[in-house]
Amino acid sequence: LTDLSFLHMVAHTPDMWPRLRPYKDELEPLISFLEEHEDELFFKPPEPDIDPIGFEEFLSELKTARVLLAWIEEAPEDAILSEFHVHPGDLYRLVETSKWLLYASRELSALFGSREAALRLTILMKRVEHGVKEELIPLASLRGIGRIRARLLYNHGFRTLDDLREASIRDLLKVPQIGPKLAISIKEQLGAPLEEEELELARRAEKVQKSLLDYA
Repeated sequence: LTDLSFLHMVAHTPDMWPRLRPYKDELEPLISFLEEHEDELFFKPPEPDIDPIGFEEFLSELKTARVLLAWIEEAPEDAILSEFHVHPGDLYRLVETSKWLLYASRELSALFGSREAALRLTILMKRVEHGVKEELIPLASLRGIGRIRARLLYNHGFRTLDDLREASIRDLLKVPQIGPKLAISIKEQLGAPLEEEELELARRAEKVQKSLLDYA
């Protein structure tokens, strides 16, 4: 089973409504994707010649799952909206509904004693919530970070919460999109001690940042 297996599972439920209808130019690549990944899915598609409406609905489920898959693989939001012809509100709705359905699936798995499935669903639920790969879940869970800043932190060597806890304010400020207030917030959220020297550095950096914004 893969991430696609579970994402299509939640897309298949009646609660995932309305689903994303594929446009005409999406049908051929979507059918090719189905042929390539059919063995990963819990459910088999209806025969298009026998049940064309059911097959079309199945493609809607698959498109919905593909959008969610792109989201958790950290595809840029603009790219997702453009490639799959969806609106920001649609993406938000899919994420929120999927989180709830994955949570319910996780609880059922735990209830029936499938700890492995429950763990996988927990991880997938967090990935859907934040739109990240698994390694970014701890970073993206911090307040004010999000998927983009989490990846920037990770790529700059801050790969765990301990890395952030031990980092200096000066080091954090070297990461793009990490300003003085956010750097302090990160340290405070992690319960890391802040020296007066670091706080003063953050205050000076904030003044410089404000001056640049005023000048612009």
